[in-house]
Amino acid sequence: MRYSVIFIVDKTDSQFQDFLETVHDTFQEKGESFEILIVAIGVERFVREQLGTITSHFEQIKIIAFNNTVIQSSCLRVALDECRGAEILVAGAFQELTSGSYRRLIEAMDDQVDVVVPYRRFRKDPLFNRVHSLMLNKLLGDAVGVKIHDIGCEVRLFRRQVLENMEIYGSMYKYLPLLAVQKGYKIREIECEQISRVRRTRYYSYRLYLSRLTEILNLFFSAKYSRKPMRFFSFSGSILIGIGILSMLHVAVQKILYDISIGSRPLLILALVALVTGAQIASFGLLGEIIAFIHGRFRKEYTIEKKI
Repeated sequence: MRYSVIFIVDKTDSQFQDFLETVHDTFQEKGESFEILIVAIGVERFVREQLGTITSHFEQIKIIAFNNTVIQSSCLRVALDECRGAEILVAGAFQELTSGSYRRLIEAMDDQVDVVVPYRRFRKDPLFNRVHSLMLNKLLGDAVGVKIHDIGCEVRLFRRQVLENMEIYGSMYKYLPLLAVQKGYKIREIECEQISRVRRTRYYSYRLYLSRLTEILNLFFSAKYSRKPMRFFSFSGSILIGIGILSMLHVAVQKILYDISIGSRPLLILALVALVTGAQIASFGLLGEIIAFIHGRFRKEYTIEKKI
């Protein structure tokens, strides 16, 4: 089997049937063997209604239904076990690109790359959402050191071994291209056209922003310090210890030279808190180093491209 298409559907969209037909026709025109898996997360009834008139024509469709809420990472792992394609296209419930863009995305996969992602250069979203996306991509690029212009697009094309060799967990589903680059896989961005449809400004709650910030910090720490946590914690701890020592010296000089009472001074309490907190943070780094040595030595953070 050459291709597998995985739709992770957790929302309802009245145009999902048209989206499915567009993708199906795109692969059928290519003339290669393919299959379609639809993972329905609490929306099985909606999916069956959308497929009611076309399943007789699409013999390649398979539905995996979850009645309860399941995170996308787990859905992708389940779908990966069920599919057989050597190249896997992952998409959501909404059609984000034009039909021609899907063709270019598929044709861009060759022996030189392992992951192909779209880049919607000319976005048709409202200004607020475009700025929001730009800031997210900028923060992720600075934190991880990998420049991807459109991480928010849910359409991605992977080689099968990329997904099989990656640890897909939690909310990291959205950042799979970044994680793939960290693993040493080659990625290619293809400029694609965003489909024209009526779009409203989407506003997000503060919880989503806090979640995004936590995810960015997680990616930053994983990319820079997963194998050497001592460097991060020892640096932070050393700063606090240094502040504590300088504050203690300042208080001691005032006591010795000017006979100023220090028993009730807030600076003395601050110095003690800084010293204790700094020592604790540094000890976290030592503990993390031990854990990384025990468990991390069995975890490969690289891929071998070829053996000559």
